[in-house]
Amino acid sequence: MSLFRRREVWPIPSTNFSVFDSHISVSGDLETDGALRIDGRLEGTIHRADLIVVGQGATVVGDITAREVIVGGAVTGSIFAAQRTELQSTGIVAGDIRSAAILIHEGGVVQGRLYIHPINGITDGSGSNASNPPALAATTTRTSGGTDSGQLLPALMGK
Repeated sequence: MSLFRRREVWPIPSTNFSVFDSHISVSGDLETDGALRIDGRLEGTIHRADLIVVGQGATVVGDITAREVIVGGAVTGSIFAAQRTELQSTGIVAGDIRSAAILIHEGGVVQGRLYIHPINGITDGSGSNASNPPALAATTTRTSGGTDSGQLLPALMGK
């Protein structure tokens, strides 16, 4: 056993993965086929990404289009996720969310509308499809131990 034993080097992931740390501020649009974690500030639109993670304390001003989006910081703009959107307890979204599945943890804030659509975009039998799905009005929703039934239940019941 050696005090200065050489550490094992972990292999770099084979998938495309990029990180903007907390000291980076970027202005401009991004396009990637891989995963992107943002811990700093981005002013611009993210196009065609696989996975976007907006870390706690990070800020994105612009729309996000990806397969999956996880928000722990602040997003000012709309989110378009083909499969899943997760809003963590520290996450704030000021814009609409369109996704096949939306998870909002207790404490997460959405100032906009939630649109749930099928993953494949095929009509679901009720006449609505991914391009024009029914919306849940969640103009200012802070989850705390559940949903704000005063705002969401009338929207769900069509009132």
